[in-house]
Amino acid sequence: MADIVVFGAGAIAEVATAYIERDSAHRIVGYTADAAFCRVDRFCGKPVVPWETLENAFPANQVSLLGPLSFRRMNQFRRDRYLEGKKRGYSFISFVHPSCHVYTEHIGENCFILEQNVIQPFVHIGNNVMMWSGNHVGHHSVVGDHCFFSSQVGLSGSVQIGELCFFGGQVGIGAGVVVGNSCFFGECTVIVRESVPDGSVYLAQSSPRSKHDSSRLARIM
Repeated sequence: MADIVVFGAGAIAEVATAYIERDSAHRIVGYTADAAFCRVDRFCGKPVVPWETLENAFPANQVSLLGPLSFRRMNQFRRDRYLEGKKRGYSFISFVHPSCHVYTEHIGENCFILEQNVIQPFVHIGNNVMMWSGNHVGHHSVVGDHCFFSSQVGLSGSVQIGELCFFGGQVGIGAGVVVGNSCFFGECTVIVRESVPDGSVYLAQSSPRSKHDSSRLARIM
């Protein structure tokens, strides 16, 4: 059990609070956000502290962190705050819902994995990975750091996923496919055989790869 501070004070942080309070032994003691977004002093009955001065209220030797839980800027925002938190001496917890079927010990820190995910044997999941409900990660697959999975994403066996990738709902990736870094897959996209270069964008089901790379999405997401 850990005393934790959740990064965020909006709808997603509210969802995270419901899961943590019901399905974990951790205790939320506060929330944090960038000072420009600290619009309230309290959230869910706990104090909200600016990220820039978090140590003043919650020193790194007294709490652990969870989040941010956002895919903002193609996961770059979450990556940057996670790496900054590590540099400032904070540890991060992971939350894995008890209804998940997990057959690997290789799940990184600051992961947020909700109900009914199936993670098969010999899977490696990196740090700072968000997985919403009902996904399937096939055996011997590797998921890189800072990725975000919406619901009902399916990875077949031996899939290789780079860092900072975003998967919309009901995306399917076939066996042995190699996905580069910073790739975006819109809802219901299916990739069966082709390898996917860094920065690739697939906007919708059966759509060809976009001529634009994901750096454009990172500026508007």
